[in-house]
Amino acid sequence: MSKPRTRPRSSASRPGVRAAPAIDEASSPRGPDDHRLMVGVRVRPLSAAESARGAVDCLSVTEGNKVFARDPDEKMGGRDYLRLQQFNDHAYQFDAAFGPESGSSEVYARLVRRVVTAVIDGYNGACFAYGATGSGKTHTMLGQPQEPGVMPEAVEELMAAALRDDDFDYKFGVSYVEIYNEKVKDLLNPDSQADLEVREDAKHGTHIQGAVELAVGSAAEIMEHMQRGSVYRTTEATNCNEVSSRSHAVLQVTVKAVQRYGEGGGSKRRLAKMSLIDLAGSERAYKTDNRGQRLPGGGQNNPP
Repeated sequence: MSKPRTRPRSSASRPGVRAAPAIDEASSPRGPDDHRLMVGVRVRPLSAAESARGAVDCLSVTEGNKVFARDPDEKMGGRDYLRLQQFNDHAYQFDAAFGPESGSSEVYARLVRRVVTAVIDGYNGACFAYGATGSGKTHTMLGQPQEPGVMPEAVEELMAAALRDDDFDYKFGVSYVEIYNEKVKDLLNPDSQADLEVREDAKHGTHIQGAVELAVGSAAEIMEHMQRGSVYRTTEATNCNEVSSRSHAVLQVTVKAVQRYGEGGGSKRRLAKMSLIDLAGSERAYKTDNRGQRLPGGGQNNPP
């Protein structure tokens, strides 16, 4: 699995996608590109507050995978004469890039749909959004009723793909946890004060011991559990966002498949997990005015 060597900083959220390549690519019907990490960047539009104070765009997206960052001093009529000898404009290239006009459905189609397909085929897959507070991570992952985000679209397509598959019977389970101050909390069992532990064994692989996993049979059930769990997620108002997610949230859908027919009928089984992760904002404390209990939390969620 290849991984970019550089991670340029940007105020835009970057959904990253990974499908676990636990097979020999040379003998697999899936190509090598189906198993690698992909990184995409989404540039959000200016907020109402930013427009009101006269802010201007300094990022532009071209060719579907390139992002250009212009020096805001020159675009706003000013110039830092101490930096005249420096090259202030920068260009970055990703697997995919989306401008302010792009919707979450386009992000899903280019980055996340391949992960859903891999999970149905028996591979573990993950998608996570990383970026500063206010950059649009939760909007990209969860979305709104009128514009669903990546999570609802992935869940819908996962269920639809299972219904279309006549060769396997499927069972689904869902868990939803948050990580805050280096403690794991079960969002589907909020009354429990237990600090859950991440374990790894041959039977379950990497899992969170003690986390509730609920059996589900439809995308609507999964979204209902996710919305119910999100009520208990740790959020705070910051200088960057009125409702800021201060924790990492991990929605994990377990997919168990048993073959119906053929030589392996009833005996050939597949187990895969799809993890959809909304990370906490990655920013410096002075930008969000984190103080008191929020300060160590931000430091632990975003180590230097």
